[in-house]
Amino acid sequence: MTFNRFMRHIPTPTSGKRSSFVRTSDAAAFANAWCTAVSQLNGAQLRDYGKQLFDVWFDYICGPELDEEDISTWQSLAPSGFGMLLGELVAKYQPTKRAAATPFDRRIAWLAETFELNASEQAIVYALGRCAVHDAWRKLLHALPGEGAKPTALRIAYLTGLHAGEIEDRLGAGERLSRCGLIDADRDGEFEGTQLLERIARSNSPPSRLARQLMPSAARSNLCWRDFDHIGPQREIAKSLVAAEGKVSILLYGPPGTGKTEFARLLADATGKRAVFAGLEDENGKEPSRYDRLAHLAMLRALARKDPSRLVVLDEADDILQLGNDEQRRFCSKLFLNRLIEEAERPTIWIINNPQILDSSLLRRMSLAIEFPMPPRGVRRRVVERHARKTRLKLAGQDLDQLASLPAAPAIVGNALASAKTAGGGASEALTIGRGLLAVVSGQLPGPDELPHCYDPALAVADTDLDALASRLERSADPRWSLLLSGPSGTGKSAYARHLAERLGIDLLVKRGSDLLSPFVGMTEANIAEAFREAARGRCLLLIDEADDFLADRRGAQRSWERIMVNQMLRQMEALEAPLVATTNAPDLLDPATQRRFTLRVGFRALDERRAAAQFRQWFRSELPREIRLAATTPGDFALVARRAQLLGEEDSRQLARWLQEEAEARSGVSRVIGFAA
Repeated sequence: MTFNRFMRHIPTPTSGKRSSFVRTSDAAAFANAWCTAVSQLNGAQLRDYGKQLFDVWFDYICGPELDEEDISTWQSLAPSGFGMLLGELVAKYQPTKRAAATPFDRRIAWLAETFELNASEQAIVYALGRCAVHDAWRKLLHALPGEGAKPTALRIAYLTGLHAGEIEDRLGAGERLSRCGLIDADRDGEFEGTQLLERIARSNSPPSRLARQLMPSAARSNLCWRDFDHIGPQREIAKSLVAAEGKVSILLYGPPGTGKTEFARLLADATGKRAVFAGLEDENGKEPSRYDRLAHLAMLRALARKDPSRLVVLDEADDILQLGNDEQRRFCSKLFLNRLIEEAERPTIWIINNPQILDSSLLRRMSLAIEFPMPPRGVRRRVVERHARKTRLKLAGQDLDQLASLPAAPAIVGNALASAKTAGGGASEALTIGRGLLAVVSGQLPGPDELPHCYDPALAVADTDLDALASRLERSADPRWSLLLSGPSGTGKSAYARHLAERLGIDLLVKRGSDLLSPFVGMTEANIAEAFREAARGRCLLLIDEADDFLADRRGAQRSWERIMVNQMLRQMEALEAPLVATTNAPDLLDPATQRRFTLRVGFRALDERRAAAQFRQWFRSELPREIRLAATTPGDFALVARRAQLLGEEDSRQLARWLQEEAEARSGVSRVIGFAA
């Protein structure tokens, strides 16, 4: 077979004969890239790579119809012959005019406009996009001079006609192509398109529809603006910042389930925008990688640049904003993350659980940081009501109160109600499920958070009218008050603190020695400070039980850490931001400086006979036998005896009275005889 005869057997690329491309325009685009690459090779390269390059032409464009003899002759062609053959193909089939734009071309042009790419950057994205979705382009790439399995700057240069040095500049770290999330570069000088670029390249949608697919509006929030009253003035500041547009980055942080995502949705609604979440899942509905999420974020920001009605939200951003290990830092360095915050042309919401994992340089670049503590009980009750209506679960007022009393995030209570409904249960099952979920999250079972049904502050003995005091505190607009409750064990000090929390409609945060004391240097002071911060964040009433452990007279301290611990307590009390109640059985042991730190001091005593008889009626639903008098008993004695009676099934009032007297004697250490009325 002669060379000229061989050339005559090859049809034109535009005929589509033997082409692996669906569209003729795509075949023409590939033929153009093939000719562009081959025309840049010198004689030695044509000899060395001619066979592979002609195989690509033969397999993917328009190979000649040859019989077995012709094929044998072609396969035995010398390297110099392939060089001449490729030169003839380029000369004969090099396009003389620009090919018609393909749907792929229009999508890449839309990308270039969205990210404001120049002509060279667009050509690079075009080549890598083609390589990402079609075997022919990958085979052509591998047939060109160069090393490695992935595209390199040299091979991309052959495909695009650009200079390899210019391509390396365009693909450098921190350059526009790197920041826009379309190109992934490794440390070996190899490049490839990201999943985002591949998704766009494979899409059959026109740019307008593709933009909607990449930027879907989030569902509206199930909560309302007043559900976030506990956030305080920062809520309104966030609204003003988002409405003002510009380079705004707002950090929302706090435990899971405390409403951060819902607030982001509400913030969009309140400012007339539509929230769009970055990188929640990839095109297959699976969890995307860190780099894929960053790529989607870059895309959303670019799209939002021309659409101010969008509010970009990055939920679960902990993995995005932390520096990570050395391997992750190759595309998420400290400088990169700082720029990520600073270069936001439209408002962006960042949602994380723990801000301590972030570098301080990143935190100080935020426009605003809002902490989301556990919502107050009133908010939780409204959320419970809303979830109950949604699940069509009927709850009485007492059921709502019990579920709202769980110190759990609203999302946990919502899940508990939904599961209870699915299981065919009601409030009791929801409460059980909620306690179990809370135990998993907190690492410990929640203790009982309710007062006894028979609690009445009027039946405790104190040197202050306890009910009147609760009413005054309930009316106070200033939460920065503190109470010292002193008196013997069981006289109702802790119960009154719980009663105050219920009257105020806030949670009670209880801290004891086991929660605060630590054998490590400085940790006790840190725990004390964190307890006060936790109460302030959650707007709780902080109860420090047995406060003499932390406020003992410093004059009797034998170790330096004892004085330091008391100093820390006193400093925190000076800067109080939430109500504080401290209880002690030994007020005389407290440091003298505590006297002026407490707003009010209340002394509790054992019950008198009248109140003891009333307590008996409340607890046991029967009258105290007339011949029996109870002296020096406490409300704690009644609670203990009531539990014992329930366990043993005891209902005899005389036996109950004897048990109460025994408890009083055991506490005082003095044996007394039950008295009889004259």
